[in-house]
Amino acid sequence: MAFMQFGKYIFRANPVFANLLLLCSFFTLSAQAQVLPDSGQAQLRAQFEQVETALRATARTQLSRLDDDIASLKDYPLYPYLVRQRLYRELNISQRPQIETFLATYAGQPASYGLRASWLRYLAETDHKSAFLANYREGMGATITCQYLQYKLEAASNPKYWLNKVKPIWLSGQSQPNECDPIFRQWEAAGMLSDNLIIGRIRKAAISGNPRLVPYLQKKLPKSSRYLADLWLAVRNAPDYVLKYRRFPLDHKNEEARMLVYGIKKLAWQAPDKAIRAYHYWKRKQLFNQEDLHGMHRAIALSKAIDNHPDALAWLEKADVKGARQDVKRWHMAYLLRHQRWDRVLALIEQAPAQVQQSDNFVYWRARSLAALGKTQQAETLFTQLAGERHFYGFMASARAGVTPELLHQPVTRTSAQKNKVADHPAAQRAYEFLQLGRQFEARREWHYLLTHVDTAQLKDAALIASEWGWYDQSIISFTRSGYLNDVEKRFPLAYASQFSAVGKTYDIQPAFAMAIARRESSFMADAVSPAGATGLMQLMPGTAQYLAKKNLKRSVLFEPEQNLQFGVQYLRYLGDKLADNPVLISASYNAGWRKVLDWLPANAEIATDIWIENIPYKETRHYVKAVMAYRYIYEHQLGTPSRLFEQLAAGDIPAATQIERSGNQLQLAPR
Repeated sequence: MAFMQFGKYIFRANPVFANLLLLCSFFTLSAQAQVLPDSGQAQLRAQFEQVETALRATARTQLSRLDDDIASLKDYPLYPYLVRQRLYRELNISQRPQIETFLATYAGQPASYGLRASWLRYLAETDHKSAFLANYREGMGATITCQYLQYKLEAASNPKYWLNKVKPIWLSGQSQPNECDPIFRQWEAAGMLSDNLIIGRIRKAAISGNPRLVPYLQKKLPKSSRYLADLWLAVRNAPDYVLKYRRFPLDHKNEEARMLVYGIKKLAWQAPDKAIRAYHYWKRKQLFNQEDLHGMHRAIALSKAIDNHPDALAWLEKADVKGARQDVKRWHMAYLLRHQRWDRVLALIEQAPAQVQQSDNFVYWRARSLAALGKTQQAETLFTQLAGERHFYGFMASARAGVTPELLHQPVTRTSAQKNKVADHPAAQRAYEFLQLGRQFEARREWHYLLTHVDTAQLKDAALIASEWGWYDQSIISFTRSGYLNDVEKRFPLAYASQFSAVGKTYDIQPAFAMAIARRESSFMADAVSPAGATGLMQLMPGTAQYLAKKNLKRSVLFEPEQNLQFGVQYLRYLGDKLADNPVLISASYNAGWRKVLDWLPANAEIATDIWIENIPYKETRHYVKAVMAYRYIYEHQLGTPSRLFEQLAAGDIPAATQIERSGNQLQLAPR
């Protein structure tokens, strides 16, 4: 953001600006700007943008010329943002009263984000200790915290109290800023840095931090212990190093046991048989506690189960003990399902803790097991019970019970007065104004603040308000936070329905399917970007879009909803052509990539669709497929085009890899 770009903050103060802060301090109580647009509000928006631009462009010595323009917007919801920008441009100790007034008025609110940190950095750079200490708050990051501790130590009658606060800062797997070096030196000189702490930080740096920090830390250890740093790096870089038995002298048994457990668990996902060899060798050395053993058993068992290895069951039974993580039992069940060991599936479920037995998937698979074992009446009772619920397993149970799946739509009811109370909240007003200005990021930040400062009932009002604004993603999020999930029509809005319908006809893709994908991918957030770079409404990778367009595309194109859904639907058609138009395989491929999905197909024989879904290796993809199938069914009803989707899923099979046509060169050129 532009306000983060302003130098070292050694600016001349302007006393005229103090009057603006007085206006600002009254804003949250007095301003009741209209949420809905009118001509006056549109004029204020234009004026706000003009002043904002002028604040960026005007020389610091000329800023006072803008004070009247800023003051003229005191009743506009985004007025605090102008005040903040004005303060940023002229940070100076003479502005302390105004800055502290602003920070107190907007404490914790988005309008104040970043200002306190910038103010503290300025105070540190100009050595205004008392002002720094008065304005410091916890959670400001290592640089500011270290400066705070340094000031406290300089005046401390009991330095040990403050030195004790250094340990959690030092004990980080990442390199810490240079500003922390003075307090680190004092802490170390006071004899508070032990070899165990150094080894602990080496461990953190090697496992989940910055491994380049390890050689620096290694030098702080006595020579007899420095080999631990080398071992940690070796195991981190190549987990099969745990098979080089002679490299582990066991002079520090506890620490070497930790790295062996780490290495064996990591190796289990790469080469489980090697991990098993290392496990058996080191177990004989009696290095491991029960928690260590459970962790290694789990990693080996899950890796074997995902690979459908013949000895997976033995490891699953070893791992599936009291206190084991729930994913162990789930994979234990999935493996038995894959091999249709129905009697053992039923026994596994009936021996599970009551809470596990009552979960949706375990109820469904208990019913499936009973049906497979000929206990039809018991199975039908469970299927009928589950059929009254709105989710993947409920819809699957409906199909097997021969009843129509329930959508359980119950519109939320709130009065106009209740909604208006939330709409009048300053954060709601600011969110709306940012929306009108096309600034989604700032709008969502204000909306998030609103959601954390209203009660549960008012979250429903917020959801309804966002829905009325056509702000689909925040309406969906607000409903989820409220816990009210039965307003199906608003939780599954018909966003861009006409565009999905038109493009769907072009590529022979049902609009309900494409909308289900978009709902799962982005909740219809047109500017969404994933950590991996997937972009827009249907979360397309830029490379995929370029492949489909057969030309270079600017990334900005993918933020245009119509363009994004065009490529997204085209990609669904592409996947359909590759995967025999199987909706389950298409959905899995959209999430994980079709090459992975081909690897997951059974080699020769078909497998029941629900069993295959339960055995999808990636947890994210497993949940994704279930969600998309359920969402598709909901959208079919929303669009008035109900189908027999879940009857087809219940009766259908996933084809073997040999049945999926591989189309040579085209396959090699395909995206993802």
